[in-house]
Amino acid sequence: MKKFFIIYASVFALIWTGYGLYAVLTGKPSANVILGFGIGFSIFIYAASWFSYWLMGHYKKVDKMAKDILTKQHS
Repeated sequence: MKKFFIIYASVFALIWTGYGLYAVLTGKPSANVILGFGIGFSIFIYAASWFSYWLMGHYKKVDKMAKDILTKQHS
């Protein structure tokens, strides 16, 4: 699952950052804004992917603890 998050985030980060660099190199209007948005989006998507992976890891631990507690109550 972690590999999926890294690949997914990398593809989107590459698209937005690449387009921002292209805009700067070709002198498009607001090129620096586009590049800044691309870099910001890249940071955000990596952080969101990491947080999602971290949250799923903790969810699995909490789910296991809840199952252990419920099975002890019924025994």
